[in-house]
Amino acid sequence: MKNKYSLVAILLLTALLLASCHNTPTLSQNSKPQNTESSITQRPATESPAESPSKTPSQAPHDPFTSIRESGEDWITYGLAAYESGKAPQNLKDFFSAPANMTYLTLFDHFFIFDKEQTVPVAEAFFKFVVDKYGAEAVLDIEKRIEYKNEFLKSLGLSTTYTQTPEAEALLASMNFSSSDRYQYIMSFGNVTYYFEDFSAGSPSQYHGFLYFNTTGLYELIDYLKEHGLDEKLDVDREFHFYVTFDGSGYSQTKYPSGNMYINDHSDALHEAVHAMGIRTADHIWLSEGLCDYFGKSLGFNYQIAASYIQILTMAKQGYFDKQANGGNRTAIFYKRLYEEYTDAGGKIDSLDTFDLVLYTNTIAKIELDTGTYTTLGQTHQAINNKECTAIGKELSYHQAASLVLYLANTHGIEKALEAYHTQDVEATFAKGYEELKSDWLAYLEAIGE
Repeated sequence: MKNKYSLVAILLLTALLLASCHNTPTLSQNSKPQNTESSITQRPATESPAESPSKTPSQAPHDPFTSIRESGEDWITYGLAAYESGKAPQNLKDFFSAPANMTYLTLFDHFFIFDKEQTVPVAEAFFKFVVDKYGAEAVLDIEKRIEYKNEFLKSLGLSTTYTQTPEAEALLASMNFSSSDRYQYIMSFGNVTYYFEDFSAGSPSQYHGFLYFNTTGLYELIDYLKEHGLDEKLDVDREFHFYVTFDGSGYSQTKYPSGNMYINDHSDALHEAVHAMGIRTADHIWLSEGLCDYFGKSLGFNYQIAASYIQILTMAKQGYFDKQANGGNRTAIFYKRLYEEYTDAGGKIDSLDTFDLVLYTNTIAKIELDTGTYTTLGQTHQAINNKECTAIGKELSYHQAASLVLYLANTHGIEKALEAYHTQDVEATFAKGYEELKSDWLAYLEAIGE
């Protein structure tokens, strides 16, 4: 489980862009074009041997689209149907002059459910452009798709560009899309699947950053665990099922019997994935939640998290919170102090490469303890489970638990922290009990910035 951290601005992956061609004039609004020869184009009947003894089956008309008919991508299917029917594409210059419409150039399958009326014409136009300029098989070239999309925009007389990275384009293009009665948008990447009931909290493009950074981050996290021999008692090869609710409840959680994860914040997915691998809430709640934040956030596998922290600190630097802080707003006061103490301790906010997630976590923990304004692990556990929490460390916040685990990883090694979790015998592992370890950690926090 993970408490949603208030006012954290999440930077999402920049809007994805456009692609090609449309369905045949006879298609119903809800039907998908069928790329069979009989339904798309009329082929001449084969002459009988008596009529033309010299003609053989090998002389049948060449089909330039053989390699792409079974592509499996909706935008190619719609584009091919329109192209072979001779349908003229719409002029989309005005449409793409609006920056918000650039997202339609992504042309991922779920767009055709989300907004078929706008997506199909883009598919038709982009398909025709690629085939006419680069050839039929070019529509399958994932590596050059961004280049083709930018050339397509230029062909419309626009100077705007498709701002997507090749890595993100390749990963998102590889996703398998499906839907069910309840979950209209189901996206899968190998053993990782995301379930969306709808996109009421945003548009598809706003979730692409969530999909990309959490998926790649999870794979990087699993590789890290394996490479460092930390996966012995963790189920890193399991199926990961993320149910993306964003329902405003404020809590993300993992259902241990099923292993399903219910995500209510963009930054919680990897934290919950560590729970699903086997770090369950136990007698030492500070250790289980601290380990999940350590691997899921503090090691920086999801760059979106660090980017959101940088945004908050940059806003504080630019005076965004000044008026609110002067008016007594405690959150604004907290963010201003966070920026001051983080940078005073040597922290940088100029780039993701130089941002110090460890220092950021420790600074928040220190300020929380000083001000006494934070939600505890026990309070969150009680709110989710509707019963009192009696576990050790329930008085700490998530940031404090993560900071304590960071301290133990630095002084004893993360292997020891995992051992203590698995045995639930903290004193035997560290030769110190929880209270003594907590005292050592508090002294360590006090020294930060001095």
